[in-house]
Amino acid sequence: MKKVLLATTALVFTASYAAAEITFSGDANVGLKFSDAEESTGNTESTELYYELDFGIAGKTTTDGGLEVGASLDFDLDVGTQSDAIDDPEVYISGGGVTVTVGGVGSADGVVIGGLKDPGFDGIGIDDTATTFWDDGTANVQVKAEFGEVTVAASGNLAEDETEASDDFSVGASYDAGTFSVGAAYSEYTEIDLLFTDETISIFALGASVTAGGADIDLFYHMATLEDNDDVFDDEDVAGYGASVTYPVGDLSIIGTIGATDLDDDEVDFGVGFEYGLGGGVTLAGGLGSVDDPFADDDSYAVADFGVKMKF
Repeated sequence: MKKVLLATTALVFTASYAAAEITFSGDANVGLKFSDAEESTGNTESTELYYELDFGIAGKTTTDGGLEVGASLDFDLDVGTQSDAIDDPEVYISGGGVTVTVGGVGSADGVVIGGLKDPGFDGIGIDDTATTFWDDGTANVQVKAEFGEVTVAASGNLAEDETEASDDFSVGASYDAGTFSVGAAYSEYTEIDLLFTDETISIFALGASVTAGGADIDLFYHMATLEDNDDVFDDEDVAGYGASVTYPVGDLSIIGTIGATDLDDDEVDFGVGFEYGLGGGVTLAGGLGSVDDPFADDDSYAVADFGVKMKF
């Protein structure tokens, strides 16, 4: 009898373990970054070594009723910001095309709009100004529903232990037809930094991607409306826009990106770059371009990087 019970118990544990799945993944990069920003920032021309590590662990299982549940987190090290942390903890439940995720979730506008491709092994910042107010809110709850080619997403905040919930929220939808996709989103969040202290910002964003002539083209536009912003802008509405093109030739991809805002002192940011696949998840990449401070006149400066990206 004891042998039967032990065998039965072993089968239960084995079946339970087999139903679950735990995966480990990671990516990293290493290379050199160059900036010629001394005229606009007062800093000296610099070439710096940069590297970043990001390893993740994810687990999932399926209930008897067919619901998929799972959790994940990242272990990050960023030499650029001198930070290392356990980051992006998430727990999710998914079924019938609907996924509810709690934790370090992204804003819903980043789910339905892809943004712009930034040249370089780590990105040289060509897209930063154009997407200043996009995908910048906070959220700890996200709901995503997928119905064929249509995706609908919403994100917001609920109070956590000893932490008051913010009023940030985002809603959006996208349509993916394979050769092209379009997305739109509306978001509101409160920006707290040196420029916008407790500033309520509302953002309407549009994005599109299309494959034409062998090239992948990404388009982006967003309009940000800031309340009580007389100390920063002459106009309460600020538009950001840009485009990027990726043209693959075998293992080599050529990338070009432009981005800007409609602020009076802002000049167009532009850059070109390449990515060359070496196999095994390793990519050689680099970029060269010009970026501009949108709040100051005639201060464009050169940026570049060259390095290696790895996926495990």
